[in-house]
Amino acid sequence: MKKVTYLFYMLVGIVLITSCNKDKWLEEVPLDFYSPANSYAKPADFNAAIARIYQNTGILHNRGSDASFPLEYPSDVSLDNHGITHDLNSYTNSLIPENRFVLQFWTDAYRIIFDCNTILDRIDKPEIVFPTDKDRAVVKAEASFLRGYAYRLLGILYGGVPLVLKEVTEPKRDFVRASVDDVWTQVISDYTFAAANLPDQSELKQDGRLTKAAAQHALAEAYIITKQWDKAIAAASAVIDNPAYRLMTARFGTWKDKAGDVYSDLFRRGNINYKGKAGVNTEAIWVDQYEYLVPGGGHPNSIASFLGPVYWQLTGNDGKNLFIGPTTQMGGRGTGWLIPTNYVMNEIWTDANDIRNSAYNIIRDVKADNPASAYYGKYIVASGAFTNFNNALNRWWHPVYTKTTPINDFPAEVISNPATGLTLNTANQTYNDTYFFRLAETYLLRAEAHLGAGQAQLAADDINKVRQRANAAPVAASDVNISFLLDERARELCFEEKRVLTLMRLGLQKERVDKYNVMTKGQILDRNRLWPIPQSEIEKNTEAVLEQNPGYN
Repeated sequence: MKKVTYLFYMLVGIVLITSCNKDKWLEEVPLDFYSPANSYAKPADFNAAIARIYQNTGILHNRGSDASFPLEYPSDVSLDNHGITHDLNSYTNSLIPENRFVLQFWTDAYRIIFDCNTILDRIDKPEIVFPTDKDRAVVKAEASFLRGYAYRLLGILYGGVPLVLKEVTEPKRDFVRASVDDVWTQVISDYTFAAANLPDQSELKQDGRLTKAAAQHALAEAYIITKQWDKAIAAASAVIDNPAYRLMTARFGTWKDKAGDVYSDLFRRGNINYKGKAGVNTEAIWVDQYEYLVPGGGHPNSIASFLGPVYWQLTGNDGKNLFIGPTTQMGGRGTGWLIPTNYVMNEIWTDANDIRNSAYNIIRDVKADNPASAYYGKYIVASGAFTNFNNALNRWWHPVYTKTTPINDFPAEVISNPATGLTLNTANQTYNDTYFFRLAETYLLRAEAHLGAGQAQLAADDINKVRQRANAAPVAASDVNISFLLDERARELCFEEKRVLTLMRLGLQKERVDKYNVMTKGQILDRNRLWPIPQSEIEKNTEAVLEQNPGYN
């Protein structure tokens, strides 16, 4: 009986003591699984979280499947040849609120935003001790930039979207759309904070991390979108005038002693980063990282497969295969699902001296390598080895863009016969880092801002900086307009920039697709200036109205 009485009073005492701090007593601190409560306890945790957001941002733009290519097509430079009804090939039929890509880009961007908000809401807690205030500020700047970059994608694709600027810790079903102006105000605010707190290039300790120049480059585009021309010019000038950056004008890097030119060097494996394996690339501003065969080394870019032609299955007029199979000298195993338009293959090339159209950068004809073929050793186009070359939707042969595939530079692991160059079917990616921002684009952004401000001569001056490096004749101020600028972007940035985003931010996707894209011509409607809000997001948002974009109801 004494034992029972003692236990009773002990339990009462515990209840009385803990009731004084009931909230603390009821607070659950997980110890056996990761949660925000125990995953953000020290600076290393925040750096790990930022690294993951960098990776997710890269995946959003360069994932290893067809999921990122709707930012490439339909446009004036490329079309999808994966089937007439394949997803977003026809906006008229496929760009609907239930489309998987419409939902994918929305959810992926908000995942980045939510993760950035978690960092920003937790990083200033007094128990989180960074070595210096500057170290803390840099992580905050990275999170701010990456949040702004995600909202930039949402703003271009969907217009006004919900602005979520705090960590979401419980179910929320009352999101409402902000105005498109408010979205761009937030993007500029995030970029501005980043530009003030990110390190200079000289202070950068790791490839792939952001610098002031990256934020300034991004600000230039955001100011152009909001038609703040002077601010756009100033932001771009901050990058261009930075002595750490300059256009590459001489051969460099891993292939500088082999056949090629400076433009082809820009895209060789090992040359993409500012501090490459065999020399500095002063044109690199921000680079998505990929470390082949390194656990956690990032994600592959499969544009080599999607844009590469299916030459390795091409049959000549004699009924024999023209090639022994996919080879390293031909760009590996292409699928031909993404096809360059005639506009980018032929129409934009008006200067015979432009190195961006040299055989080192665009391979237009190759020799058959199958000894059993009657065309063995002959150029397949020049010899007429097959008859359907002029078919604009031909998956089996179209020019090979060497910037998108490691010609003669595939890893040994995917080469099955070094003597012939025959590769495995796994030779279907770039095995390379990928530019987010490159200085040539900064010049073209500033040219666009000058053009918007009515300064045609200054716009021409910037365009001519890029053309001079390409050994192309200068353009006169009287010839500079937005159409010429888009042509120059296609010459310089084709399959680097996300062309759909460029055309959408300019409001020119429908016009340019109708003019240059034979597959999607006439299939972009006026309502498609913006993508629809995903239907599933509207239906889940039961406590407020998440309005659909006009024309999709």
